[in-house]
Amino acid sequence: MSWEHFDITDRNACKVINSETGEILDCKYELGTVSTGKQRVFSGYRIAVYIGDKCIIGDSKGYSESYRLALKDCNTKMAAEGFILLVAGNTSNYSESPMSGGAGYGYRKDEQKSVNIMSFSEHIAKEILNNNKSLLQPLEK
Repeated sequence: MSWEHFDITDRNACKVINSETGEILDCKYELGTVSTGKQRVFSGYRIAVYIGDKCIIGDSKGYSESYRLALKDCNTKMAAEGFILLVAGNTSNYSESPMSGGAGYGYRKDEQKSVNIMSFSEHIAKEILNNNKSLLQPLEK
């Protein structure tokens, strides 16, 4: 019996780009907290991204105050599979406050209100693709 529990707090659609083909794919994500033990003690945050039959999971591995470390872990695992997440949390102008990070929300300079760390828009995609040109070089050959 596993003592790890994934309590999902958000489930929605997101987008990734296949770094080999340049194709933008629709996928699903789940975001939530991980607890362990019989008493369900908080142990971190988790982001699970479902691309077709694949499930790529990023964990914060220990206590953290937001989903940023889980997103970083997820990005590392996705890059190994040839994908880049096109989400607000991967942009350079995404920031969080101590109160917003644990809820999965943050702020972008070009937005009037808070945004979900996993949200997508056309300018988010453009910013990420411009900042990751080296990852997409195989497409330019």
